[in-house]
Amino acid sequence: MDFLGIGLPELILILIVAVIVVGPKRLPQVAVQIARVIRQLRGYATDVTAQMRSELDELTREYEQVRKELREFRQAATKDLDSVSREVDRTVRDVPAVIESSAESEPKKRPSPPRKETASKEEIPGDDGS
Repeated sequence: MDFLGIGLPELILILIVAVIVVGPKRLPQVAVQIARVIRQLRGYATDVTAQMRSELDELTREYEQVRKELREFRQAATKDLDSVSREVDRTVRDVPAVIESSAESEPKKRPSPPRKETASKEEIPGDDGS
C-alpha cells in the first residue's frame, strides 16, 4: 500500500503522532472533521473540473467555428484567384492575336514630320493683350 508516497510504516507513524497531539478522546472527532474537509475538497475539485471541461468545450466549439470560417474563406479566395488567373491567362493569349489583327488592318503609314505653326497677329510675343 503506497498512497502519495506514504507507505504503511509512515501511516502508522502519522497515527501515533495524531494520538499524541490530539489525544485518544478527540481523535474520532478530528477524523470526522478531516473526512468532511476531504469530501468538500473533492466536491470543489469536481465542480472545478466540470467548469473547466465546460469552458474547454466552449473554446473547442469556437475554435472549430473559426477553422470552418477560415476554410471557407480560403476556398473562396482560391476560387476567386483561380478565376482571375484564368482571365489573365486568356487575356495574355489573346493579346498577340489582337495586336496582329490591328497591325494588318491598318496600312503602314510613315508618320509625317510635325508642322511648325506660325504665330498669328493676336499671339505676338510680348503683347499680353491689355
